[in-house]
Amino acid sequence: MTSSDSTTASNNPSRVMVTSALLLAMAVTAIEQTVVSTAMTSIIASLKGLDIYPWVFSSYLLACTVSTPIYGKLADIVGRKLLLLFGLALFSLGSILSGQSTSMGMLIAMRVLQGLGAGAVGPIVLTMMGDLFTLKERAVVQSLFSGVWGLSSIAGPALGGWLTDHLSWRWVFYVTVPFSLLSAFILVLYVREEIKEKPDTSIDWQGASMLAIGTSLLLLAVLQGPHASLMRVALCLVGATVVLAFFVAWERRVRNPVLPLDLVARKPIAASIIMSFAIGTLLFGIDTYIPLFVQGVLGGSATEAGRALTPLFLSWAISVFVSVRVAINLGFRATGLAGGALASVGTAFMLAGTQWPSMAPTLFFVGMIIVGLGFGPGSLSCVLSCQHAVAWNQRGVATAAVTFFRTMGGALGVGFLGATLAFGFGHRLESAGAKGIDVIAALRPETHELLSSDQLAIVQSSLGHTLRDVFLQMLVVAIVIVIAAFGLVPGRPGPAADAPADDTHPDHLELAALPD
Repeated sequence: MTSSDSTTASNNPSRVMVTSALLLAMAVTAIEQTVVSTAMTSIIASLKGLDIYPWVFSSYLLACTVSTPIYGKLADIVGRKLLLLFGLALFSLGSILSGQSTSMGMLIAMRVLQGLGAGAVGPIVLTMMGDLFTLKERAVVQSLFSGVWGLSSIAGPALGGWLTDHLSWRWVFYVTVPFSLLSAFILVLYVREEIKEKPDTSIDWQGASMLAIGTSLLLLAVLQGPHASLMRVALCLVGATVVLAFFVAWERRVRNPVLPLDLVARKPIAASIIMSFAIGTLLFGIDTYIPLFVQGVLGGSATEAGRALTPLFLSWAISVFVSVRVAINLGFRATGLAGGALASVGTAFMLAGTQWPSMAPTLFFVGMIIVGLGFGPGSLSCVLSCQHAVAWNQRGVATAAVTFFRTMGGALGVGFLGATLAFGFGHRLESAGAKGIDVIAALRPETHELLSSDQLAIVQSSLGHTLRDVFLQMLVVAIVIVIAAFGLVPGRPGPAADAPADDTHPDHLELAALPD
């Protein structure tokens, strides 16, 4: 069955199986993105390396980010199935090796490998969804995917906390491997793919290399830590600026750019990208720093830190099913504006929680519910507006661009917020005369006895005030989501949305029949 036929056969059992495999692939990467946060204090206690702790998140996101445009381009050349299988295999290998890590440096390196695999999953899953479904169907199915992502993200922190408290932090990396393999097995059985009209097969490896080097230098600049020399930070910033300037110049003249600047400069695409970048920053900021506040300031356990994130992802999962109806009836712009406004209000509640720790559990709970209600319409409108604005032969690249900038927002956002944390926390500890205090002991309730009550109070107060600054920056990011949403496609899907995804694209995707 061709993709054109499959879009009219909503009850096709093979399409159900393929959709299930794509949902499973999306779920395992969603779990892995959130399962680590509640295990980090135990990982730090085991492997040390508090000063490079943000790199556990940022290295994964950076690897995801720089590989995403390459995967998007390759998906349009060699097909979706092969790249998705490769990504799942690499992701699984990175997960296993992350769980075997014996030092923080090794863990960061293995997280890079894991991220290189995850970089294929997000954009290719969304691209295959675009190939298989009509625009109106995509709105419904996108809500299903977002719902699964949200529910998986709910399970991640809670599962990470439980595994850490009852087994070992290493199991937070092992847990997704069997499900990755199951998804790959279903894809092998039910998808046959052939590119009948070969596109240009050249790959912009030079551009990809410059992008990777430039963004890595930028991350190095913001993650140097409070004791880095000004000269070293300046050299990283200058190097990043020079390399990224060369990247822009190169992309303007190369025939097949890894990140087509003319495409990303289109108003609806640019708005989707900016909005996606801000959502990525806010999402991973909350996921990284709420558990740290719960454990490091409020004295909660890993399990409690995991439960603290549940309202965010639960309300997100619920909101996407409402958002699909809003997007179809009101259009992408109105949906995005509503999402951004809710995210801003919710982040303001969480900022208030860092200001008044005694009320933090209640304010975090309310704030995360509101932010989750905003993430549903916000993330849905980004993808649908972007895919609606391009033809089939640009859908892979365009979808990858939006995914690229969301993970870039996560990587650079967590890195920048981590720099704020490192500088502010170090300065406050030094000002309080707390030099030499075992800060790691203050991050876990079971090791609080290693510190005096005065020492513990100094660490918790310094960390709490610094995280307040972090959440103030996150509120600014949430407001950017609202501003960017004004540039989305204003209208709503018309009658053509009931047509197949694109009647002009090559028939290349076949769904194998279910065995008798």
